[in-house]
Amino acid sequence: MEKWRSIAVGMSCLSMLFAAGAITASASDEITEIPEQSIVYWSMWEEDEPQADVIKEAAQAYEEATGISVEIQWKGRGIQSLIGPALDAGEQIDLFDDDYQRMAQEHKEYLAELEEMADTVDYENHIMPVLLEQVEGWGNGELLAMPYQPYIAGVWYNKDLWEEAGLTEQDIPDTWEKLIRVCRKIKNSDSGLSAMTCDEEYVNLLYGYQLARYLGQEKVQQLIRNCTWSQIPEAKQAAADIRTLFLAGYMSEIAPAQHPDGQNEVGDGEAIMVVQGSWIPNEVTEATGSDDSWGFFPWPAVKDGADGTEGVMIGAQGFGVTKDSQMKQEAFDFAYSICTGETDMKMTEAVNSIPADTDNTQWPEVLADAVPYMEEMSKPYMWAAGLEADTDYKEQIQSELLKLTRLEETSDEFIENLSSMK
Repeated sequence: MEKWRSIAVGMSCLSMLFAAGAITASASDEITEIPEQSIVYWSMWEEDEPQADVIKEAAQAYEEATGISVEIQWKGRGIQSLIGPALDAGEQIDLFDDDYQRMAQEHKEYLAELEEMADTVDYENHIMPVLLEQVEGWGNGELLAMPYQPYIAGVWYNKDLWEEAGLTEQDIPDTWEKLIRVCRKIKNSDSGLSAMTCDEEYVNLLYGYQLARYLGQEKVQQLIRNCTWSQIPEAKQAAADIRTLFLAGYMSEIAPAQHPDGQNEVGDGEAIMVVQGSWIPNEVTEATGSDDSWGFFPWPAVKDGADGTEGVMIGAQGFGVTKDSQMKQEAFDFAYSICTGETDMKMTEAVNSIPADTDNTQWPEVLADAVPYMEEMSKPYMWAAGLEADTDYKEQIQSELLKLTRLEETSDEFIENLSSMK
């Protein structure tokens, strides 16, 4: 019940006011109906997704405990472009969620600072330290989002198909040269399988990882902010590397595919590897009905690169309370109930995700191969390893990456076009 502390305190104060005569009996008699209170929550999930089931249950529990309803509008991933215009137009929204980096960077003007409320429940000790450090860093020291459903991004692969192509655990690559060797072995096998696949919206993970391996994430961000593409040889080399995956036939013929057609190839027995977040085993299993085993390894290192496999993309979704909300404490309490404790574990079990609450230490079995890499990670990468550092520029980068991976332009043209965009 600690989660509903603020509500209980409010009710206690009301009781004391009646007892002390601050509200007279006659005045109270005139109150025929207590106005209904509600939290308006815009969700990044679709109503038919398993995350929604967990959130609905949490909303019902919250209402039963407090008498305050949670009015949920299921907006899906399009929330990232819907939330700003809605709030600008004066729409009543108390709580919303999105990628936690996007929350703290792109939506920050709409968000309330949460530290004071967080301190009362010792919330920061329930957050993975690396996630807390990142979200406060993006918020210039302010806690603007509450991370939940953490993820680790890297190369996820179908273990059954891996073996079918004649590969073993000893073949798991930790360098770019070894990854190419694995891809070549798969292509030359009799399996008929594609070595890798990808969807259009995630090609930035491929290039972001490769570029960060050469430069390190900080220099990737500097490159983008300063638009020094033509001055950094590694930028062109990383583009050439990724283009090779498509040109040499190591990628599926449909890649980059319309989401989720590419990633579903791994469950449909057509492709072995995909670079994605740790939600991918659950999404593919739900979409394809596959019961194959999943493996994981970080994006491999490049020769003479700044970073190796100790650099890993990690992140989370995040709840944010709107700064103009009249229900800030209540919205925080509801979000806190999802990010911690029993409901956090229900989310973990429902979608095979990493627990958000540090008190919940049991990872789903399907993600077991990622555990040691998370523990050994010493260089946390943000989404796309810094490619989205300039929010006004990321769509242009994405557009050029699609041309590159569709073999519509060379690595030279890729660099030339990016150099002229800013």
